[in-house]
Amino acid sequence: MITSLEPTKKSTCDRRFGRRMLRCVLLGALVTQSGPSGFAQDGTINPTSQGSQSYRSPSLSLDYEGFTEPRYDILLAATEIGRLDSVDVEVGDVIEEGQVVAKLEDGLQAEAVATADWRSKMRGETDAAEADVKLKELRLQQLRSLEEQSMARPDELKRAMADWEIAKARQLAAQEQDQLRQLELRRYQLQLERRKIKAPMRGVVAEVFHAPGEYITPADPAVIRLVVNEQLYGVFNIPVEEISMIRQGDIVSVHVMSVSTSINATVESIAPDIDGESGTIEVRVLIDNRDGKLRSGDRCQMKPMRRSAGSFPTRLPIAFGRSQSKTPNAARQGENRIR
Repeated sequence: MITSLEPTKKSTCDRRFGRRMLRCVLLGALVTQSGPSGFAQDGTINPTSQGSQSYRSPSLSLDYEGFTEPRYDILLAATEIGRLDSVDVEVGDVIEEGQVVAKLEDGLQAEAVATADWRSKMRGETDAAEADVKLKELRLQQLRSLEEQSMARPDELKRAMADWEIAKARQLAAQEQDQLRQLELRRYQLQLERRKIKAPMRGVVAEVFHAPGEYITPADPAVIRLVVNEQLYGVFNIPVEEISMIRQGDIVSVHVMSVSTSINATVESIAPDIDGESGTIEVRVLIDNRDGKLRSGDRCQMKPMRRSAGSFPTRLPIAFGRSQSKTPNAARQGENRIR
């Protein structure tokens, strides 16, 4: 009985071994068919299996959406409170540096300037002091001449010397008073100038906040809004994973939507912090607009330029299995891990 059962056991083992081999062949076929989705045929990981979208191909063209804004956006405000007497500009006017755009009521200040100017021209005290000095000096010289002839008393000479010194002090006081009047005149003139609102630089009037007759208060001192469009900022929010592609001072291409024009711009600044909500970093590029063709608030696109492909963040392909590699030890370690 034992001898008759040996062939049966052997055939059963052969069938089991054949089934195992068939399963291995089918499993290998399935892995080979699924290779393009995760692995390449040469044993390297397919880039589509890297998972993170932050790693882009060096040859990929990147465009970032943004908008333009003026380099300077100024709210021209009054330095003093009072009733607005006149507004000399309208929206859209081009004004020059130092031009008066509005004035506060300045009748009291103008009268103070006129009074101070008249006082600064007063010369009576100064002229009288100069004449007194000359008289005292002449009397002193006469007494000295008499004293040499022994015809003048010593106390008279001392008295004449003291009178001359006092006259010179009065002359100096009169001159100092004249200088003080000049300083008072300048102060009143400055107060009068402070009633005028002047443009600090050349620009365009974008908005007028107050009309003549309204009262300017410290809570609302702005009279007009001035924008300087000779240079514009292009503002873009760059994902933090791609900020390494842009550096301060780089030349970038900016395409302005409204005029369908692409111009070169310079990266002016890169924000040091990250916006936690969007995960982006603000980048500002400086755009030359001396011809005035571009407007602030326009949509635009930025494309980095003059950057080598090596600066783009990419992942190196990972070798595994029996792929040929210059580092056989690393390949064997990968093979052992996969097994």
